[in-house]
Amino acid sequence: MKENETAKFERFGSFFFLLLLGLGVGLPLILSLVLCIAHSPFRVDVFLGMGLVFMFMVWVVLIMLIGYGSLTSMFVKRTAKGIDDLPYRFNSSFKGRGGILYIDVENGMIGFISAYNPLKIQIFSASRLSKMKTIASAWTGIRFVFYIDGKKVSMPTLLTNKVVSTKSGIGAEAVSKADTFVELLQAAKSQAGRR
Repeated sequence: MKENETAKFERFGSFFFLLLLGLGVGLPLILSLVLCIAHSPFRVDVFLGMGLVFMFMVWVVLIMLIGYGSLTSMFVKRTAKGIDDLPYRFNSSFKGRGGILYIDVENGMIGFISAYNPLKIQIFSASRLSKMKTIASAWTGIRFVFYIDGKKVSMPTLLTNKVVSTKSGIGAEAVSKADTFVELLQAAKSQAGRR
């Protein structure tokens, strides 16, 4: 294992769960408390009822933000600024809603900043990758998939709410992009095997 290599892949970090709890539970309860105090007398039943309504509304928004990868994008961008300080030459990168993938084919290394663990740049030898493939479906989307230490990472190359044919211009471009990254990952894995 190289000096900067991450020992264990962590797709989810504690920061992500703390952020969800703070926004999904803490924020609605604080809003409910402020509104109940502003309209005295304070009643516990009104506080709890308002808190539940606010929680429901906040969780609907949080689920949409998580689905589109927007919840932690600010933290991912900030963490990505540290990639140049690493001793690798990441000559290819892909930013998706699941995070940012960096590939150093020459040294057989990859870097990954997970959208669910946005404060950490994880570095891996590409020899730890497996099952790299493109999945192209008009119904489920177009993406490339790979596994790090047996944990699946899916990177969509086309984000849309519409059904897109894989033979259409935009669909074929997304498939080509996914194929390119699968080839880069395979090349990095091959290079890592030679070292």
